[in-house]
Amino acid sequence: MAGSSEPGRLDYGAGGLRLDQGRSLGIQAGALAAFVVVWWVGALVTPQTLLPEPPAVLAVLVADVSSGRVFTLIGQSLRHYVPGLLIGSALGMAVGILVGWSRLADLSVGTVAGMLRPVPPLAWIPFAIIWFGLNDQAAAFIIAIVAFWINYYNAESGVRDVDDQLLEVGQSLGTKSDLGLIRRIVIPSATPELFTGFRTAAGQAWMVMVAAELLGVPGIGKHLWDAANFLQMPVVIAYMLVIGILFLLSDRLIKIVETRTLAWR
Repeated sequence: MAGSSEPGRLDYGAGGLRLDQGRSLGIQAGALAAFVVVWWVGALVTPQTLLPEPPAVLAVLVADVSSGRVFTLIGQSLRHYVPGLLIGSALGMAVGILVGWSRLADLSVGTVAGMLRPVPPLAWIPFAIIWFGLNDQAAAFIIAIVAFWINYYNAESGVRDVDDQLLEVGQSLGTKSDLGLIRRIVIPSATPELFTGFRTAAGQAWMVMVAAELLGVPGIGKHLWDAANFLQMPVVIAYMLVIGILFLLSDRLIKIVETRTLAWR
């Protein structure tokens, strides 16, 4: 019945959606508050060199935001995060679609991919240094590898899950070529999986970015590692929180684009 609801479920009746959104925000705010309380209590019984109290971390964030340092570091990290994510994702989707569609590609490219997939992304760091040097391109290369594999497997799975009846309808309406079927049937049908892969890769790329900046490339990760070497734990935790906030913002942005793109479904 319209307007009815059960505990724990969304109510889409009059005012129901707004009420549920307010309740969700309350739960989120409560969870964050509980996290800060637990952190603060833990800091009180732990040496400050290991776990600083929230005010010390907040002071670092306020100072770095006021000076603009945090925005400079974010900009430096984005110089390799964005190209690595976009290039790796585009290649991963393209190869995944090809392998998922073509039996020949599955036997050839898919076999090579299956052999290379277990290699950890950080194992490619020596090659990144040799091929690109200690610069943004090297860090972007490491990020691209992570993005490639996540998007590759999601794209391949999405293509394999396309309903055969949709392909038959497309063929009956005059679409005979493989390229035409992929463009008009396969990609639209696999779009949810493609977005899932991209969102997952975007999140993983933030984590790998910190490791990639161990190469000495300027950015949030390098700043975090430098602070850790000098036991500046408030700085370390402050920039861990910055990375978390950046992840939430990027994930939300991708989700908004996904929702609008898939509105036709």
